[in-house]
Amino acid sequence: MINIIMIDGSVLPLFLGSIIYNKRREMSLTQIELANDICTQNTISKIEKHNIAPTVNILIKICLKLGLTLNDVFSDFSNESSVKEVSVLDAIERDVLLEKVSDIDERMSSLEGKLNDNDMKQYELISGVMDYLNQNYDVSLFDLDKVLQYTKTAEDDIYTLLAYLFKGLNYLGQNHNDRAQYYFKMITTSVDEVSQISNASDLEILFICKTLAESYNRMELYKRSYDFSRCGLNIAQTKHVSYFLDELNYQAAYAIKDDHDEKQAYQDYYNLALYLARANKNKSLLAKMR
Repeated sequence: MINIIMIDGSVLPLFLGSIIYNKRREMSLTQIELANDICTQNTISKIEKHNIAPTVNILIKICLKLGLTLNDVFSDFSNESSVKEVSVLDAIERDVLLEKVSDIDERMSSLEGKLNDNDMKQYELISGVMDYLNQNYDVSLFDLDKVLQYTKTAEDDIYTLLAYLFKGLNYLGQNHNDRAQYYFKMITTSVDEVSQISNASDLEILFICKTLAESYNRMELYKRSYDFSRCGLNIAQTKHVSYFLDELNYQAAYAIKDDHDEKQAYQDYYNLALYLARANKNKSLLAKMR
């Protein structure tokens, strides 16, 4: 994944200046040569000294000229703010949310009879997500109701919120938009505090923001979509993580594409989404952007 944060059209400096400086010197380029057709020499100087954050367009051009990927630029940050042991169920859930599902059924089968009651809410959630992905909507809704039985619909449990999210997605998949909105709104009341939920991972938090942004765009509720896109980007900034940043920037761009007052913001979001999608080899997103 790529660690990059966009706020109001700019990219936070992080360790950017030092990496650009070192790569420029390695290639025997002067600041003037690097700046040519990109920006001014003074801008390059300020970036290297960590005095300013480059715009998205300038960053992309600098990276292309220096042969850097955004992974190179932001390699000092990890995807999680702390390192922790990952359980088998956590690893399976992570792959499911990242849509790496080729061997999930086999991995889930290997856990049967080995789980305690506390694990079952996560197990049933994964089952519900897999059924949703296979468009087995009725079975998925049944699995997700079992999740809510285990969590007792506690709003401070991430599995309650994920169950609401996928119940909404199930109804959206059946074109029952009113029912979908009902469950999405149940998440909305908690989203401002979701990053404080003790059993929530950064991946789960950003997945919720990305999915709600995408769903609200699908329902043409663009203001809500934009709010969740921005929420996800702000959480990513706070947590220094990079999950779904291509998708979040794309959804933000899509939400304001017809707003004539946001033309520059739209272009910045779109350009960064395109660059990140290419770097991540996100084929499904690239197909949407053709």
